[in-house]
Amino acid sequence: MDFRRIARTALWSTGLYLMALIIPLVGQAVALFTPVPVIVASVTTSRREGLAALGISLVVIAFLVGGQAAAFFVFGFGLMAVGTAEGMVRQLRPERAALLGGILPVVALSLLLLGYVAHIGMGPLAALEKYLLNSIAETAEIYRRFGYQEMADGMNSHAQNVVTYLIRFMPSFVLITSVVQAALCYGVAKTLIIRKYGSYPGVAQTTFAAWHAPDAWVWGLIVSLLLLLSPVPAGKVMGWNATLLFTVLYLIQGLSLAEHGMRKLSFPALARGLIHTIILLIVPVMVVVIAMGVVDIWADFRKVRAGIPKTS
Repeated sequence: MDFRRIARTALWSTGLYLMALIIPLVGQAVALFTPVPVIVASVTTSRREGLAALGISLVVIAFLVGGQAAAFFVFGFGLMAVGTAEGMVRQLRPERAALLGGILPVVALSLLLLGYVAHIGMGPLAALEKYLLNSIAETAEIYRRFGYQEMADGMNSHAQNVVTYLIRFMPSFVLITSVVQAALCYGVAKTLIIRKYGSYPGVAQTTFAAWHAPDAWVWGLIVSLLLLLSPVPAGKVMGWNATLLFTVLYLIQGLSLAEHGMRKLSFPALARGLIHTIILLIVPVMVVVIAMGVVDIWADFRKVRAGIPKTS
């Protein structure tokens, strides 16, 4: 193993993670890419080097910030890096690698929550509410220690309303957030690897403009819509959560259609980014894009169903 390379990977991963605690908002956005250095190391060198870098980062974060932050680093970002890298090494399709990377942290954190519930002897919803409120309070305290008193006060004042809303849709919010983050990390890691090596085994030579979800997944959308008609409240909650999941999926597919069209018209990258942002901000436009993403299953606007074309 190359220990200097491991140390560099650990330094990048640790630095990205700590950005969330040092710089509000911008730092949190940057920290989303904490898994990327470990993914790149695991894919281009070996799993052992990736795991070694994770271990070093864990020790450094525990020393600098504390055990809870270190545990969140491992369960929230480390497992995502391991799962996404494993998907790339096994040459899975991009969405499957992102699913693997996104689901692993969710499963691990769910098991921790179940253990926490059993330990304190509370109901799951009450325990979840307590856990979320405590997490917000601890995060606010970290910001207060760094001098961001106004942001800390804002977090505490809105904590109860935010938690009440989150609990109802927690399953879909957590899964969507985790999988989308894994997909973004996959994309950045893939770009870095291709720029350095040109091509690499397990790294799909595809563009976002050519991506589409597996067509069979539309049955998940159909079932989730049927669950909305359930007379049982729990069934409706399941239906809303599942519908939200598939809505985001086909929104992404619709955005890939828009990306394909803009690339054909030679739109510059800045213009494409601006148009994607407008789509996400204007609800009626977003609904049309979601519908186009669903219709694409049968219409195949880009003629990619025979196989995702490679980039030129």
